[in-house]
Amino acid sequence: MTSVKGLGASIGIAIGNAYIYENEVNFEKPACISYEEAKSNLVNRFKTQIESFKSKDRVDEAEVLDAYILILEDPEITTQFAEITDVSIETVFEVFSSTASIFDSMEDEYFKQRSEDIISVGKHLIFAMQDKDTSTAFENNTILIANDLTPADTSSMNLNKVSGIILKEGGFTSHAVIVAKNLGIPCVIGLKESADEISSGTEIALDGDSGEVILSPTEDVILEFNKKLENIDLVISNFTQDKYEKLGVNFRVNVGSSEEINNFEHLFLDSIGLFRSEFIYLDRQSSPTLEDQKKVLSELSKKFKGTIVYRTLDIGGDKQVKYLNLPVEENPFLGVRGIRLSLENKDIFYSQVRSILESDCIDRIKVMFPMVSTIEDFLDAKNYINEIAEELNLKSPPVGIMVETPSSASISDQFAKVVDFISIGTNDLTQYIMAADRGNSNLSKYQNPLHPAVLRAISDVINNCKKNKIEVSVCGEMASDPISALVLYILGLRTFSMSPSAAPFVFEILEENYQNIPDKFEEKILSALNAEEVKLLIKENIL
Repeated sequence: MTSVKGLGASIGIAIGNAYIYENEVNFEKPACISYEEAKSNLVNRFKTQIESFKSKDRVDEAEVLDAYILILEDPEITTQFAEITDVSIETVFEVFSSTASIFDSMEDEYFKQRSEDIISVGKHLIFAMQDKDTSTAFENNTILIANDLTPADTSSMNLNKVSGIILKEGGFTSHAVIVAKNLGIPCVIGLKESADEISSGTEIALDGDSGEVILSPTEDVILEFNKKLENIDLVISNFTQDKYEKLGVNFRVNVGSSEEINNFEHLFLDSIGLFRSEFIYLDRQSSPTLEDQKKVLSELSKKFKGTIVYRTLDIGGDKQVKYLNLPVEENPFLGVRGIRLSLENKDIFYSQVRSILESDCIDRIKVMFPMVSTIEDFLDAKNYINEIAEELNLKSPPVGIMVETPSSASISDQFAKVVDFISIGTNDLTQYIMAADRGNSNLSKYQNPLHPAVLRAISDVINNCKKNKIEVSVCGEMASDPISALVLYILGLRTFSMSPSAAPFVFEILEENYQNIPDKFEEKILSALNAEEVKLLIKENIL
């Protein structure tokens, strides 16, 4: 028995036999057809698969394959082949690899993962030139192991027989993780070289929460994992509407793709606390039309009958979208992004605001501005929405801000007098308060949102909102983590926005412990020296 550790990406327990999926290029195998013919065949294959995905409501996968076609037909790539008479496999690999390396050098995680898409498209183009069969056949209870998986990979797979997925590479927002979450398949990522120790047929037990992977588990380990699975099922079954309503909290969900909209199903959670509108703009060659944006809002309106907190466009800096001609900045996380970008690009802002005002769910939408650091920026953006509403003879929606900068946190008492609501974005707020790039793994010890410096800022915001009787929520990853959510509850938070799969586990810790909170315990937490001491206080006094 051997234990290896990765990162839990999709919660759940799986026990089965390993299947190693090989999708690396064999340069010794010659090309059977030309680059142009292979490219044409691949585009046609993707188009066929897109229609199949759409017929099965697998919209997000269809959109990724649309993006793959755009990559195949991107002039910056195709022009590199234009003057080559006989394009070789090596040339294809070199062109796609060099293009991907440009994206990989960017700091933003989204663009790092788009580099993986470019590499994947290059590989599939080579496979098409080699006429390689990439189809697979799985046995029941398969643990699928791969470097990473793309829509082109999964399109030929029967994932109903897959009970777990292990990825050597990949990130938390990669295609494979999204598919795993939507299908309820436990997934562990980031095993890197440890994945090389696994051979096909090996029995594996994996924990998609902790990231633990056990090779050739003993009977005792299998028994332990089955108990974990029973506990997970119990937690989920305990999350009922009756119990939820008695607790007196408000759970909303975070949404950031068409697939998350179309695949969302829940008996009683029906509100969005963070709608990441930037996905409408990404993986395109031109700006979305007004109708494109209204179509997405129409999908939202059908799926969610409660409040929808719509965050306006949050791109800029290192999130370069070619057709928007954004400035290239030396320090993008402190640059023209979020509300700053919208105020400097009124045509983009106008189209987005108009799509909101004319949407089917306007009576339930609240508009939230990201990256706000001054009251002047908020008022300028609010006034612009009012101008457009007046022009269209429509009513303006409630408007608020995402508190994710130290400046907005420190003057939240003033913001609370002019905004309709506040939502705290703990991911960036932690990054800026601790002066630690959240994409830099070398700084992980500085990136804990339970550090008292961050908690004091959050506490001030919550208290200032309460004094001014406006709604306050948290939409960062803190709200999806059970221990962190309990700390937020202690600080007075009652509205949480999270990933849907986290809701039963956050509910469990709140329901079991809200009556165990000692008097004035908030003061103890805020007086702690570090995040570890906060956790210790929680463990010793509440859990």
